[in-house]
Amino acid sequence: MKPYYKLLLPALLLPLSSVAQSNYKPGYVVTLKGDTLRGEINQKEWFGNPKSIEFRGTAGVKTYSVDNISYFELLNSSIYQRYSGEISMDETNTSKLQTGIDSTKKQDVVFLRVEQNGDNVTLYSYIDAKKTRFFIADNKTGQVKELVYRIYYLPDHGVQTRSENIYIPQLYDLAIKYNPTSEKLKTEIENASYSLPDLKSISQKLNNITVDKKTYGGKSAWKFFAGVGVNATLFTTSPGTSQGTKFYNAKNTTSVYPAVAAGVNLYPNPSVGKLVVRGEIMVTGAAYKNSVDLYFNQPDIPKSDFNVKEFLIIVNPQVIYNIYNTNNFKFFIDAGISYTFVKTTGNSIYNSHLQTTTYNYLSLSSGLISFPIKLGVTLDKKVDIYVSYSTPAAITNSKNYTINANSIKAGINYEF
Repeated sequence: MKPYYKLLLPALLLPLSSVAQSNYKPGYVVTLKGDTLRGEINQKEWFGNPKSIEFRGTAGVKTYSVDNISYFELLNSSIYQRYSGEISMDETNTSKLQTGIDSTKKQDVVFLRVEQNGDNVTLYSYIDAKKTRFFIADNKTGQVKELVYRIYYLPDHGVQTRSENIYIPQLYDLAIKYNPTSEKLKTEIENASYSLPDLKSISQKLNNITVDKKTYGGKSAWKFFAGVGVNATLFTTSPGTSQGTKFYNAKNTTSVYPAVAAGVNLYPNPSVGKLVVRGEIMVTGAAYKNSVDLYFNQPDIPKSDFNVKEFLIIVNPQVIYNIYNTNNFKFFIDAGISYTFVKTTGNSIYNSHLQTTTYNYLSLSSGLISFPIKLGVTLDKKVDIYVSYSTPAAITNSKNYTINANSIKAGINYEF
């Protein structure tokens, strides 16, 4: 089978990828002069904190940055606040750690994202290519500080690392100021990791909020789905032109089986929804039946019949990107890796010349790895209609005789 999909895919994607798509949502900005401008903000799949935004108001579309606004908010989605001050530059990625303390900082002006706020404190996050940082503001004094976390290699101790959780005494000072009688809060601070869930919970208690009903946006969303489809498997074989192979002159064959699937979608930014991380399990089948020659270069001897059936459980982690993304219609491309657990039955050949049947004739693989590519559309945020192509994988273990299987699947998924 020729890889026509390699030619078809760019042809399908080129006209859509050239469309400059916008995703304007209601919001407002506050200028450095204190003026509030209401309109719509183009919400994008920001990987890290945005450096600028596109705002559409009565005067048309204008780009704003930290140079001219102090605050912007997408209603019921996300809030960003301008910050001017020190930002740590040390590494926390364990593959890039330095030996000894790195207290490097830089002066910068950026947008911090509001993660939780109240009367007493506001918790912020700031993400760039280097790392994730958290900041906290004392709302009574207006002072904003980075919550400091460091990790580094100890000098003369090889790969032994040391962590400095400076954020813990920073939070403890705020607890003494705003919630001094809560022993539970103090214990929670002492055991807190440098992560959003832990710090958000502490910020909420510093604000004496039992249940925070505010919408800050940016929350990951998990949604389950299930679906049905068909699996068409194309089997191709090695030529079998030399003696010693299992059989000769086999033709390419195709089998079609129903498929059922279920899994979960993770939306890193559900308010935008362009990127989806999916975990999927599919159950389907395949069957290889062929009339072959068992005797090399002896066409007068009757052909023999080989049969094998496969029960397939496919585990498929994948990443989906919505090239065209609106509320009611999305066009997506999907790529991932599939591992298939294979249970075979049959694997027998009937020798028409000797009139005998041999079982377990071929050494067959119990697991296959392939790389699927999928194209599809999503309707009304719930229904996926797709077609996918999986690269060939050998179902046999023999080096001098190979049967490859590659598949085309089509189906419908429904998200709950």
